[in-house]
Amino acid sequence: MPAKKLVKQPPHGPAAAEGNGSRPPTKSYASRAEAIDRLERLRSVVPVFAQELMSARRQAAQLRAENGSLVEQVRQLQRERALSNGSAPLPAGTSGR
Repeated sequence: MPAKKLVKQPPHGPAAAEGNGSRPPTKSYASRAEAIDRLERLRSVVPVFAQELMSARRQAAQLRAENGSLVEQVRQLQRERALSNGSAPLPAGTSGR
């Protein structure tokens, strides 16, 4: 069985020059002081992001709970309307779609 020859071609397009596009190019710092300054700025921003994340999670939980109660209200109204029209009510677990 003859050996297969692998031919590798260079990557094409703008993503090839900049990497795979998953991360922006890293800036090199002229001095240690600049790197330390940037690190200090990042340390002041991270707690703010963490606080925003926790707030967003709390709000999402509240909205899920509110949505659940609204869905139940809609189901109850659909059951009442079905009863008033003389048709059979939908089972509690059915959305009626």
